[in-house]
Amino acid sequence: MQPSDIEDILPPEKIAFIAYNIGIFESVQKFGNLITSSKITGGMDPVKVAELLEETRAFYDAEMIAQLINGMLAQRASMNLPSSLTIGRVTAGQVDYVIRQLKAAGISINK
Repeated sequence: MQPSDIEDILPPEKIAFIAYNIGIFESVQKFGNLITSSKITGGMDPVKVAELLEETRAFYDAEMIAQLINGMLAQRASMNLPSSLTIGRVTAGQVDYVIRQLKAAGISINK
């Protein structure tokens, strides 16, 4: 995406919404990996779980995240819930833009 693209000028609420969903995607991915590999078990010390999450890597695919967000927005729109009206659709370019901004702000994202 070039700086002259209109998509670079995202409203703050859309940036926050995309960043929030990137975080959810990362958390689900990390927890799922740890659970399916039996590294997290019932009754485990929360500090140990936090250490495992810190060490676990996640992958970020802008297109996949955009599709997941758009699927959620479509579901919300079908239920007449407000966020789909505020946010609209999300493109992979917008997700990539937010990922780059998070990295620039020092958020640990490995892409």
